[in-house]
Amino acid sequence: MPITIETVTPQKILELAQTLSPADLHWLQEQLNRLLEEDEPLPEQATLDEAIELFLADKCSLGRAAELAGVTRWDIQDILKERGIPIYMGDTEMTPTEMDAQIERLEAMDLL
Repeated sequence: MPITIETVTPQKILELAQTLSPADLHWLQEQLNRLLEEDEPLPEQATLDEAIELFLADKCSLGRAAELAGVTRWDIQDILKERGIPIYMGDTEMTPTEMDAQIERLEAMDLL
């Protein structure tokens, strides 16, 4: 039996989205937003604060942020630690309380 691929229509996408849990729908929205934002190229160089802002906005990896600022990845990790900004690796999920605290820290540093 041959494998067939259905034609994807906007209607089918909407029907699928309606079956998602709120968490899965939120994840999908984040992924779509990232795809839309990928058209913006990164600068060739950045200040340390600009590089950290790009990393925290998920515009680049920690390593790429370090390259942009001309420092090591470990330097940026140390600076984030000094500023009280935790680095989440992998599929770690934050609780709503942790997210609120993170947003408050970033706003206090004028990064949001």
